[in-house]
Amino acid sequence: MSFLCDFHIHSCLSPCADITMTPHEIASVCVSKGIDWISITDHNSAGNVRVFSKVLSRAGVSFIPGIEVHTVEDVHVLAYFPEVSLAEAYSDWIRKERLAHISIDPEISGYQLFVDDNDSFTGMEEIWLGQPTTLGISETLETVRDNGGVSVMAHIDRKMGLISQLGVIPEEYREVPMEISFRRTLFEGIESRNILHSSDAHSLNVIAPTV
Repeated sequence: MSFLCDFHIHSCLSPCADITMTPHEIASVCVSKGIDWISITDHNSAGNVRVFSKVLSRAGVSFIPGIEVHTVEDVHVLAYFPEVSLAEAYSDWIRKERLAHISIDPEISGYQLFVDDNDSFTGMEEIWLGQPTTLGISETLETVRDNGGVSVMAHIDRKMGLISQLGVIPEEYREVPMEISFRRTLFEGIESRNILHSSDAHSLNVIAPTV
């Protein structure tokens, strides 16, 4: 049995995402495109995963709570958790212990919006989520695992990926699952590895299923 999935989607909480990336709007796109399973992976936060879990369940779309962790090396790591509470706990720890309390002007840096299950905005995250945490790559992998999650190296073929930031895929990370874009032909040599293809959608029209 196969499923249509997109495991890298940003909500209106990410400062670089459209404010249209709300639960019902994303659920509607998933239903219209026949997508069975998604993950919401906002930058350094799981602040909207609970409401997405609720709305997507009603729409018949399976859900994995996630976070896109921005490491000190400027590498993005996707962290997936089996339960909303685990994602929220890890997110709270990052916010309290691993993010500088830098405030933003949303008109310049983007809005970071919390939302409810009616797609109404309920508040705004005041700490800038687009900054790197103080977590290194190795520590991110370790702490995600210790908190019950699974890590995937995000968009290794693009900006803020392993290759663009480090120039190579270091040996110690070669067994970690990796996400590449839909340009599969550029990475035929690593297709035998644990590879994830996702949209990294920041707007509704970019959400796209893969098998």
